Amino acid sequence: WRVSATLRRRRRHSRVHVSVSGRRAFGRLAAFTMASIMRSASGKSSSRGGRGAQEPQVPSVDMVAVDAIFDQFADPEDTETMNMEGIANLATELGLDPETDVTVLVLCWKLKSAKKPGEIQRDEFQKGMEAVGCSSTKELQAALPSFDPGFMEHKDFRDFYRFCFQFNREGTQRTIEKEAIMELLPLCMMNRSIFLQEFLEFLPTCGTSRITADQWNSFLEFSHAVSADLSGYEEDSAWPLLLDEFVE
Repeated sequence: WRVSATLRRRRRHSRVHVSVSGRRAFGRLAAFTMASIMRSASGKSSSRGGRGAQEPQVPSVDMVAVDAIFDQFADPEDTETMNMEGIANLATELGLDPETDVTVLVLCWKLKSAKKPGEIQRDEFQKGMEAVGCSSTKELQAALPSFDPGFMEHKDFRDFYRFCFQFNREGTQRTIEKEAIMELLPLCMMNRSIFLQEFLEFLPTCGTSRITADQWNSFLEFSHAVSADLSGYEEDSAWPLLLDEFVE
C-alpha cells in the first residue's frame, strides 16, 4: 500500500513504517557478472588439454563503501539501523518510487532484512550487499531490473512472499490487520493466483479481523496446488479454516 497511509499509521504507533505498492519491472536483466575465472598458477595448459577452470568467484565488495552508504540512510538516533524512512530515501536515491514500486520490497528482502519488521540492520545490509555483489548505489541501481519478482522461481518467490508478511508486521504484533492484508496481498501475489480477486472479495465478509502468517503463507500454497475447478483441494487437508471458509 502507499507510503502516505502507512506513515500515518506508523506515527500513531510512534514509529515510522512504510509499505509500498508495486508495478512489474519491464524486461529481464542477465544475472550479476561473476568474477573472472581463476587460471592455474603456472598459466600453462597441460598436454592433455589443460586443467578445467575453477568455479567463478563472487566479486569482492568494498565494505568501507558499503558502510558509507548505510551511514547515509541510517536512523540518526540509532546508527546501526535503517528504518523505513531511510529505506524510502534509499529507494529514491536508486530511482525507485517508494509509493508505487514493488522492487522496494524485493530490495529489502535482498538486503537481508529479518531481525525486525520495517528495518534493516547494519550487519544485514552488509551481508545483503555482499550477496548481490554491490559496493555502491550505482551498482545496486544497475542490478534492480533483475529483482523483478515476476521472474522468480516458485521457491524464491515463496521466500519473498513470506518475507513480505514478516516485514510488514507492526512492532511485536504477530498478525496483520485484514484491511492491510487486502492492500499488501495483490502487491506481493501479482498474477500468481487465479483465486486472488475472489479471495479479496471474500475477506471483507469473513469474521477474521487479523491475518496470521500461517493463513498468509497457506494462500500461496493453496494457489499453487489447487486448480480453478478446485481439483487438488480436499476437505480433510490441513488448510487453515479461513481457506475452508473461502472454498465454501
